Amino acid sequence: MWRLVPPKLGRLSRSLKLAALGSLLVLMVLHSPSLLASWQRNELTDRRFLQLNKCPACFGTSWCRRFLNGQVVFEAWGRLRLLDFLNVKNVYFAQYGEPRESGRRRVVLKRLGSQRELAQLDQSICKRATGRPRCDLLQAMPRTEFARLNGDVRLLTPEAVEGWSDLVHCPSQRLLDRLVRRYAETKDSGSFLLRNLKDSERMQLLLTLAFNPEPLVLQIFPSDEGWPFAKYLGACGRMVAVNYVGEELWSYFNAPWEKRVDLAWQLMEIAEQLTNNDFEFALYLLDVSFDNFAVGPRDGKVIIVDAENVLVADKRLIRQSKYITFRFVFVSVFSCVKIMFTFI
Repeated sequence: MWRLVPPKLGRLSRSLKLAALGSLLVLMVLHSPSLLASWQRNELTDRRFLQLNKCPACFGTSWCRRFLNGQVVFEAWGRLRLLDFLNVKNVYFAQYGEPRESGRRRVVLKRLGSQRELAQLDQSICKRATGRPRCDLLQAMPRTEFARLNGDVRLLTPEAVEGWSDLVHCPSQRLLDRLVRRYAETKDSGSFLLRNLKDSERMQLLLTLAFNPEPLVLQIFPSDEGWPFAKYLGACGRMVAVNYVGEELWSYFNAPWEKRVDLAWQLMEIAEQLTNNDFEFALYLLDVSFDNFAVGPRDGKVIIVDAENVLVADKRLIRQSKYITFRFVFVSVFSCVKIMFTFI
């Protein structure tokens, strides 16, 4: 009797798959005009698709020229808006090429949040500015806390942004100076003075810091200096571009034993580097999963590709404290406190 169950389950599974495929085909037929149009045109040149119209409630504009000039193009299925409902994380793969270069390279595009999270961001801005869930973001942003630090404020201080996100859960002035100095979404980068940024640039920086600080982490700790993060390329509206690293770590589950040992060793080296380095910043990954790491196809190097939840502790600040010995104890992934021990 039990032998009859697997065939029934198999037929049911096949029926469900056929039904899903049939539904998809019906949707494709019903949307065939828009489907063909989205396949043919480059939507990455559309200001509204990039949500450039929502700036300064956006992540930056440094890559807008490349997007609007058609230098960034979706890969294959990424062109079909019909499939966006499957792309919950709003992460896309694209090809990017410079005018004077013959080839193109693969890049990853991120909206830094789901459609629901981005809609909640808009509602939050509008409610704080007008008390209503919908509004003109361009007019609303100057009436929020993101515009509180105006041109009269010299520095971005810990008191102003502490607790806004994991990156600044326990920030130091040195970390924030480094953040402003390396902020890539301004033409006058290199200065740690917040007042040197334009009003729109300050609001973009603070909004990114509060909503999803991943781009800022990649800028503060760039791969060019040896940090194990993907390289930040730029942003346009609410679309951020980073360098494509390779296949995610989970795809190596069935790799040869020697390869898996090498990857495991690299992960331990990353943990050591993030904790002990010459820059005297200790970085703690609060969201560790196989999806957040990728492996380079050529060098086999493991790189962190999702840096949204990273807590940073300034070891120099601890050492320079008036107390002789400190230890950071993480009570939970969301809190860190300093506990003074006995003098040595």
